[in-house]
Amino acid sequence: MQTRLLLIAPLLLAASLADARADEQVTCESRDNRYQSCALPYAGYVSLERKLSGADCRQGRTWDYDRRQVWVDDGCRASFRVHGGDSRDDRGDHDHHDAKVAAGVLIGAALLGALVHNANTGDDRYDDDNYQGPRHSSYVPGWMVGEFEGYNPIYGADIHMRIDSDGRMSAQARGQDLSGWINGGQLNVGGNVFDINQSRDGFVTTEVGDRQNEVRYRRVR
Repeated sequence: MQTRLLLIAPLLLAASLADARADEQVTCESRDNRYQSCALPYAGYVSLERKLSGADCRQGRTWDYDRRQVWVDDGCRASFRVHGGDSRDDRGDHDHHDAKVAAGVLIGAALLGALVHNANTGDDRYDDDNYQGPRHSSYVPGWMVGEFEGYNPIYGADIHMRIDSDGRMSAQARGQDLSGWINGGQLNVGGNVFDINQSRDGFVTTEVGDRQNEVRYRRVR
């Protein structure tokens, strides 16, 4: 397993470098109060940068996003930031950040894998005042929010993960940092997507396309 990882690491690292991008701006407008979608330059965490309309722009109700697009409705017009990396002008710092992001994506894809499964899913979002309806793809249920610890027995690695209420994820494993975001009930880490199923004391992540790639996380805070 370790030999195989070493063999494929250069290829994964090269692919990961392409994922380390500077933030970009996307402006999207609901004309005549109609639904409008606008393509994203790449998959990433999206936040409202600046409201440009008199109409309200409320995440989950009049705007939201997925891996491909941001959409607006009911007169919302706004500029959105697609978070993809470090936008500092200092190239040395930028290169260092890109390498860090690439390393995080590389090791994240490996360390988020283990052979454990005991999920118990539930759907209580309709009882949550933060849930804005079926178009609210960026909704993060309360059971996902907090700090969690997991262990990967294959790589002998402890993983500490934090998920914020806005959907941003950060994690540390073996001295590496990685980041991602929650959308559509899934965890996105670079080009990897993981389903998240609630368990009794935390959750279980399962990689889409590789159902054996799972790890259990226990809530610590």
